[in-house]
Amino acid sequence: MKDSSSAACVDPISDSQYPTLQPFTGPQPTLPQYWECTCLLHPFSPVQSISTPEQIASPFFEICTATVYYAEGIGLNALLIGTSGRKWWYNVTPSQTTVSTDGVNFVSVDMGWSVPTTNWFGNKNGSAECAGTSYLNWMQAQAVNWWKIPVSTVSPSIPPPATWMWFDNETNFPVRLMFGQGPVASPILGDVTQLALFQMFSFSYFTSFQALSSNPLSSPLIAPSIDGFTFGNPNNYQLFEWNTNFGMTAFMTPVNEQFNPLPTRVLYNWAADNQYKVSSDRSQNTLMKNVYNPKSSYTSQVALLTGRAPQGVTPPPNSGAGFIINYFGDKVIHCDGFGNFPFPQQAPNWVQIPAVEGTVQATVSNNAVLCPGNIVTILSVLFPPSTPTKENPNLPNYPDSTYLWTWYSPQNESGSSSRPVTFMQSQSGVGVGTSLALADYFDYEEFTSPIPPCNFAVPPADFTVQAKPSLSTAENPNPSYPWLNTGVRLNASTVATISYTDGKWTANPEDNGGQLYDAAGNPFYINAKPGYAMPNENEGALIGKIGDTVFLIGLGITTPPGLTGKLELCINDDLNGEYGAGLSDNIGAVNVKITVGY
Repeated sequence: MKDSSSAACVDPISDSQYPTLQPFTGPQPTLPQYWECTCLLHPFSPVQSISTPEQIASPFFEICTATVYYAEGIGLNALLIGTSGRKWWYNVTPSQTTVSTDGVNFVSVDMGWSVPTTNWFGNKNGSAECAGTSYLNWMQAQAVNWWKIPVSTVSPSIPPPATWMWFDNETNFPVRLMFGQGPVASPILGDVTQLALFQMFSFSYFTSFQALSSNPLSSPLIAPSIDGFTFGNPNNYQLFEWNTNFGMTAFMTPVNEQFNPLPTRVLYNWAADNQYKVSSDRSQNTLMKNVYNPKSSYTSQVALLTGRAPQGVTPPPNSGAGFIINYFGDKVIHCDGFGNFPFPQQAPNWVQIPAVEGTVQATVSNNAVLCPGNIVTILSVLFPPSTPTKENPNLPNYPDSTYLWTWYSPQNESGSSSRPVTFMQSQSGVGVGTSLALADYFDYEEFTSPIPPCNFAVPPADFTVQAKPSLSTAENPNPSYPWLNTGVRLNASTVATISYTDGKWTANPEDNGGQLYDAAGNPFYINAKPGYAMPNENEGALIGKIGDTVFLIGLGITTPPGLTGKLELCINDDLNGEYGAGLSDNIGAVNVKITVGY
């Protein structure tokens, strides 16, 4: 435990506690001609409301163990056993895939699979990259090489998700897989270009993998056996609850194929109800460093999350909010917050909230590959759904929920106090939140005194206000149209300071010689008419609204005190087109910074 009570604003986690990647310069891994393995498979989601009986009968909605035999160019055979006790035998050949639920009677099925080659990168081997070599987590079971390949996408505007593969640094055999995108057409129909069987699961560990001297496919499949592994929760471990004042380090691995893992530090503070006064009393600062992403436009990024105020307490400024802050060196270069990053801090008992259905799906004890000398509980938590979008129709359809998989090591007999091992969000999505799919944890410390609140300081948040806001549609609803809802909510005790920074716009391209102007509005003052955002103020000026109170912002203002409600912004123009084109002919945008205080 470390005392972090120093009055100076010092990060209680030192640089030496961050994980590091060592350079890797070897060739791509090539697997043996014949091999067998035992593995642990985590599904993308539970059964969905749209799941068909055929889909529900498959193994792809439950955690499974598997034995797999392989012969190059000939086939792959697998026996899966799920947490339900059900069994499935799959035989994959170059011409067909067959399945059985009794090991005797097989039927042909279209799984969209092909027999893998000895290079698991397949047709993406030309794009495969190794980020480096490191242990997977604080247990240091084995050093692994962190490889990634892109997944095909139909949207050129969205970077491809990644499939990550970890290979043992000594044997070059696989240790872990993470598929950044699930099966697109159906939960039971894969992609012929991806790894047969494994692609149907979001997260897989290989507890044994060995080369064979001859073709094993004619041998009966042996039921998978993983040392120390048990389905369910036979020891009745409780769902964990986080310490309320701790720090830890991790590798954060993005689902965005363009990024390498991020050495990360997390500071977490959660004050009791009777000790809560300001937003920093309940805050989480996640600092992610772009050490291994030198082409990034920022050197580090902070996800700063603040917790909601206790019931009955007037929310202080910046509480119950999220901020994603980009730094270049020590300088803040951009901050998205409030409505642009609506992810508040989770309470220490987040996994116990009934809606997420936190469940201990399995336990592992002293497994040499997974958790040497330790016990691990494998928990599933329901996370938001993932569905195709207009921008990216090539997404799987999980309309109800997806799975978050998280591994924790109990630190007491009940498991209520547990140390994090890994955290994996299935189908997390490029461009959603921080686009992070995986966290592997390393250093962990519980502090004896509160983390200095300066570590949770909130910078001004950046917003762009469009002169011609996007229309509200069924696909992209904007209930506040034509106003921009900033996500900032004020109460009678708080105010917001809005400051124009840059950008130009116009409410009428016919005016001002066709030249755009700043947030003060038209340089040749035009008095706004009834039906404008704010009549009797300058056309084209930046206007604010809280509840029913509308006010001029122009180049900057602190909101009138005592107002309660959400802060909205708009250009001063003919909102409903009463006098002509209204907003439809507007051009440009202005940028502002917003700070909330007392």
